[in-house]
Amino acid sequence: MVKNGLFLASIGCLLLLISANARTGKYDILNLTTALFLIMVGTFLVLREKRKYKKKKD
Repeated sequence: MVKNGLFLASIGCLLLLISANARTGKYDILNLTTALFLIMVGTFLVLREKRKYKKKKD
């Protein structure tokens, strides 16, 4: 699950970079919201797996 979360977060970061247009200084809102959603879901998956690992370790 950690790999899936990291993958989603990295795809989200790439979309975040692509969502900006350097020439006009405007953002593509659909790409931006999709990127933020993927980053949040990826972070949630990673943190959930870390908590699960910590409980199992103790």
